[in-house]
Amino acid sequence: MYKNILIIGASRSGKTTLAKKIAKEKGYSLISIDDIVSGLEAYPELQIHHNGDAFDTAKRLAPFLIKYLTELSIGTIFYGGIKSVIEGTHIDFEQLMPFLQSDKYKEKYEIIGLTYNDITEQQLYDYIKKYDTEDDWTYWCDDQELKENVKYFIDRNKFFSQMFKKYGIKTFDTSFDRENVLNSIIEDLENLEK
Repeated sequence: MYKNILIIGASRSGKTTLAKKIAKEKGYSLISIDDIVSGLEAYPELQIHHNGDAFDTAKRLAPFLIKYLTELSIGTIFYGGIKSVIEGTHIDFEQLMPFLQSDKYKEKYEIIGLTYNDITEQQLYDYIKKYDTEDDWTYWCDDQELKENVKYFIDRNKFFSQMFKKYGIKTFDTSFDRENVLNSIIEDLENLEK
């Protein structure tokens, strides 16, 4: 039986690119956690937003995500053959991983971690400047703002790498040769479906 796919990682690790490839090549519905956060920003009393403390946002978002991911994996949606690939960075590991790795849900979700542990701040900055398009929010940052964001991305990546190890999440490093790494992930997914 197929699984829904959850792709986790720091900003600019390739989550959206991979999710789009899976959606296009494998027929999955694409769900962006960033888009969910943007929608919930319409309710300021929830204090779920892109600006501010990422850990706090992830913690506040977690109960909603648990309910949402539950709904994607039960009933006519899941058993009717509708597959979802969900990607995002607003993940509270302490709340979500016990749920996703429980006996009831571990067979319904494939969790993929993306990192860039072998890249320097300068290399990440250069990569973003070279490859970002108008669809990427970092495209609109001035140089100083982007340099500050890159430092933050590298720190967040270290956190994600630690959490991936702690929870035994299958991890792929996209520091270099990203296209081939993403294609190898899709090949791995094909093996899961057999």
